[in-house]
Amino acid sequence: MAFIRKSVQPKLAELATTGDASKTDERFSVTQLLGLARQKGIETSPLDVQGLLSVLGIKLISVPMKDDVSGILSLADNGKDWIVKVNALHHPNRQRFTIAHEIAHFARHRFQQAEFKDLNFFRNGETNPMEVEANRFASELLMPETEFRDRVKVFLGSIEAIAQYFKVSTLAVRVRAKILGMKGHGLE
Repeated sequence: MAFIRKSVQPKLAELATTGDASKTDERFSVTQLLGLARQKGIETSPLDVQGLLSVLGIKLISVPMKDDVSGILSLADNGKDWIVKVNALHHPNRQRFTIAHEIAHFARHRFQQAEFKDLNFFRNGETNPMEVEANRFASELLMPETEFRDRVKVFLGSIEAIAQYFKVSTLAVRVRAKILGMKGHGLE
């Protein structure tokens, strides 16, 4: 007996034309989201996270929050629209990572709960599996492996130059390098 695996591409194609990901019930991969961004003419290197939010139909609000809160992804009161709130008091690079982190929750976890609050606690003591996955997804979204490895070579392993290119923190670069098993040039 043969099994036919349902393709997610038709729904992703529908998303690209409607711009409303909240109506689909699928989970998206980093590759799919980067492909969608390219298809819609959104810069992917470095990724225009605000442009990707727009294509996904997610509203972005920048508001001052307590320092330990980086951002929030929540379902609007109408039960269909999603909103990302990012801490306006944080550095722009941190905001970019937070937005990518909230995109990860949307892409992977939006069927499990209606609100995700990104606290500094989860960035440091990561014990919640959804938060760990969202951080890894955000890292891959902002610094795709092939592009990351190329930039390490181009910038001769300069963590600061790599961080500046991808518009992320030097810590994010170090963590990504560690995940990819890279060593040397201060990348361990």
